[in-house]
Amino acid sequence: MEGTGIKVLRWFFGIAFLVAGLDKIFHFSGAAGMFGSLFGGLGTVLLVIAIIIEVLGGIALLANFKARSVSLVLALFIVVALVVTFKIGSTDFIGSLREILVMNTGGGNTAVNLAYLAGLVAIYLESKN
Repeated sequence: MEGTGIKVLRWFFGIAFLVAGLDKIFHFSGAAGMFGSLFGGLGTVLLVIAIIIEVLGGIALLANFKARSVSLVLALFIVVALVVTFKIGSTDFIGSLREILVMNTGGGNTAVNLAYLAGLVAIYLESKN
């Protein structure tokens, strides 16, 4: 039987990834511009892949369908996002740690991506299916 904590994580991340994918669909031109600036000519293709991963991954987590495998795929997806968007605006050690672990003011989503990664790894480690 799945623990309540993992169920909460599955629901949170399921909704979060579903909303992220739908946002990219509903604002496709803006998302395509962002992906194009990050990935050049492959931007649109990678955007479509990201939408598929986010929407299907979110639905799978909500349905508890292969949650272990899905959380691993989403964790790898987050690692790519972390590497691509990594930015630190602070120049001192403690400020840099704050930006990486708490709140990033340098324009990246480092702290959020790390929190997502931790939650997805927890789902992977604790899910039975």
